[in-house]
Amino acid sequence: MKKGFLLVLLLTSAVLLGGCGNSQVSHSTHQNNAVKTNKVADQNNQKNQSSATAATTTTASDQQEQSSWNQSKNQKLASFMQKWGTTMNQQYKSYGPGNNTNFYGIAFPQQFDQTLLKVDNQTVSMKWSNDGTGNADYNVVAIYCDSDTAQPMNEHLYLFTFHNGNPVVLITQQTNGNVTKSANNGPDDGLHFKETANQDLSNGFKAIANGKTPKLNGQKTSNNASQNSSSQSDAPDNFPADMQGTWYTYDKTDDKITSITISGNKLTDSEDPNDVTEVHKITDSEKQANENTNPSTIDSSKRNWAYFNHINGWLNVYGWYQSAGDGEYYKVMTENINGKDVPVLAAASGAGIWLDNNYYRSQDLAQQQQDTTYDGESTR
Repeated sequence: MKKGFLLVLLLTSAVLLGGCGNSQVSHSTHQNNAVKTNKVADQNNQKNQSSATAATTTTASDQQEQSSWNQSKNQKLASFMQKWGTTMNQQYKSYGPGNNTNFYGIAFPQQFDQTLLKVDNQTVSMKWSNDGTGNADYNVVAIYCDSDTAQPMNEHLYLFTFHNGNPVVLITQQTNGNVTKSANNGPDDGLHFKETANQDLSNGFKAIANGKTPKLNGQKTSNNASQNSSSQSDAPDNFPADMQGTWYTYDKTDDKITSITISGNKLTDSEDPNDVTEVHKITDSEKQANENTNPSTIDSSKRNWAYFNHINGWLNVYGWYQSAGDGEYYKVMTENINGKDVPVLAAASGAGIWLDNNYYRSQDLAQQQQDTTYDGESTR
């Protein structure tokens, strides 16, 4: 009886011990599986976080490049201007808020609002902008000027702007005139800008604004080689046939008849017969070179040269080395005088193409029509 009980007890203990062993093995397996699962989950989370960080960084970088202007692009422009200035034999400094220009006494950007600003003779508004956006006609993101190092009366002021969302580089070399905005401004007042003719500069700014690398084509708009060399582009450019000959007008100030004579590509004023204007053909590269001319390198044989522009039906005669102002305008009209159709040569100037004189083929007509203006003519 005791033996039977002992046997049962031993069997029962063995079964219990076996059950405990299986339970420990099962628990250990579950723990190992849980650890492996957590490691995989952690690795996946790390990958997802890295991907999210990379995506965020890429998106921010893309947005920065896609914005019209930012600090990165500003730095690229600074580097580009240093290289471009070297090709022009010029040294430019950057200006902005808190660091204003001294361009013949004008402080930009501080005085944008106080200055009568004009682009291509049209009054415009300008404002400083850190990102190229704004409500002004021209939102200025950078200003460069060589006033500290340029020869006297040969300073260049460049404004890097966004006009209707497009990158545009403006230049002025105006040295005098009434530029302060007031209720009494005359038609010729204001600081006059135009878009730069220098393709390296224009294309470089556009490239930077579009997130690309600017390039210099080695177009050294050289103040030496390109200006002192003659080419076929310098060939004489004749005035139109209907302008050829001698024309007369009445000078009220001196109470006398004066005249101009046009012969081929030359225009001579009777008041200064030794100052003959010669019109020649010009290339875009020459215009770029002339825009940045150093007075000491001007070709003296071209001081009286000019070239033609065609503006609103007028023939514009613009000085070869002229960097400011509007040049002279000429147009032949046919008017009915004393019952006859008579040619009249109108001469005008200024931002509004204001009439200076009407010229006639005879002195008698000039005397007779001295106070006459015609349809379409604007007076000051």
